[in-house]
Formats: sequence, C-alpha cells, structure tokens
Amino acid sequence: MFKLKYAKTCDNKIFEKYHLKPIVEDYYIANNNHFCIADGVTRDTINGEAVPYPKNEEEAKAWVQTYPNPSGAFEAAKICGDHFIQYLKESDLQEFSDTNILEIVKKVNQDIFQINKNREIDYLANDYYGCVAVGGYISSNTLYCFSIGDCHIMTLDENGNVQFETINNHKPFEDYLENVYCKQNVYNWNCAKDRIMVRREYRNKPEMKYNGKDISFGVLTGEKEAEYYIDTYTIDLTNVRYICAYSDGCEPYFKEKETMKKILQKPEMIEKEGKERTLVIYEYEK
Repeated sequence: MFKLKYAKTCDNKIFEKYHLKPIVEDYYIANNNHFCIADGVTRDTINGEAVPYPKNEEEAKAWVQTYPNPSGAFEAAKICGDHFIQYLKESDLQEFSDTNILEIVKKVNQDIFQINKNREIDYLANDYYGCVAVGGYISSNTLYCFSIGDCHIMTLDENGNVQFETINNHKPFEDYLENVYCKQNVYNWNCAKDRIMVRREYRNKPEMKYNGKDISFGVLTGEKEAEYYIDTYTIDLTNVRYICAYSDGCEPYFKEKETMKKILQKPEMIEKEGKERTLVIYEYEK
C-alpha cells in the first residue's frame, strides 16, 4: 500500500534570510489516500502594480509591505484544498472514476465563485481570486486525479523512471506568448495594459486559438469557462513506487532523473532554497 512519506510547504527563501514573513499562497492537505495542492495565483500589489520576485532585502521588505494581506489568492487555494477533500470523503469511493473527480472539481470551482461574485474586477489590484491545483484519491492500485494549470503530479518506478506526468495546460500560452505574441507586439508584464490583456483575454478563454490549437490557460476562479481546463486521469499504479504532487516552485527538482532520485530519498532537500513551493510524496510499501 502507499503511505505518505513527505508533505510540506516551504516559504520563499529570501524572506527567511531577512527574517520577514511573506504571505504564503500555497495550500495543501495530504492524508492516508487523499491529497490536494492548490497554488494561489500571484496578484498585483495593493496599488495595482506588478510583483517581481525580490532579489534583495529592500525589495523583499517592499513586497511584504505592499502585497495584499490577507491574500484572496490564498483564500481561493484554501477553499480548493478543503472542499476537494470534503467532497471526496462524501463520495461513494467504492464506485469511483475520473468522472467523479471532474464533478468534484467543478463544485470546488463553483465554491470559489462565492468569493468573487460581488467584486468589481479590474484585472489589476482587483483581479479575480484564483488558484491552480492538483489532487487525487489513491485506491489500491489506481490513482484518480486532476490537474489544472502548472501544479504537477508525477509517478515514478523504483528506479526513478517517470511513469506518468500530468499536463501543464499553462504551457501552450507561455509558448504562444514567447514565440508568437512577443514577436508581433511590444510586451512588458510590468505594464498594466499587458497584465490586463493576459488576464482578460487569455485566462479561462477556451475560444482563443492559434492555428487551431489552444493558446489560453485555466485558473479556478469560479468562472464557468475554467471547467474546460480541468484535466482528469485514471492512473494504473502497478509498477509505481512513488507518487509525487507539487506546486510549480518544485519544478527545478523534477527536471533531471538524478535530482529526482535524490529528492525521493531525501525530500527535505527542497527546504534549503527556492521560491514558495509545496511537495507531497507517497511511497509504496509492501
């Protein structure tokens, strides 16, 4: 059976260095056979300005002073994690499928709508509160799971070979932005008009296509269109030793096989450095 080996959210390391407390926007729940990781989508400052990743003490202090606190993005992430697990526990787990997962995440998205429905959205300081996420239910030799955005689930065998990985449905937009849009337009994320453009025209917009392919991305904001981006999976765990779920801050640790093998043996490695990140690992024990 699979047992929980490791589960933790780590802060941005630069804030710890200068003894500052950042507003954490990752949220997770992981227990015997249920898990969910939700990553609140970074917002603008309270003044509607872009939030760069701080590179020094001065920038780190400015970030803490001007970032929304409490963060609506964290609230969305917490709703996602708590409600996903709640609905999962209320389900008939004897007759379960990826269809059940999809319906649960749709309900979670509807719940997130409650914190957005009476707000005037300007796509800057008052943008939608939202999150990306992964979650799943481990049943004997099967993993039923979902993903939306750039959180990940990866399964590996005993030698550290990847058996399965969820889709990053944010990547088509990133590729389009870099390879098409930015070659045809002046683009600067620090400019308010460009942040508005991305959030209003490409987030949760299934109709946006280029050469017949999706170029938009999904975020759980409560908008009905977010459902288009919920990917669900039924994964055979027969040859799987490890199930890893993580937010995008852990991506650097899962790009090369040797690094992954080290993480599997000593997941505490992620606590040493990096941006905000959450990692959950299950290991099969006979």
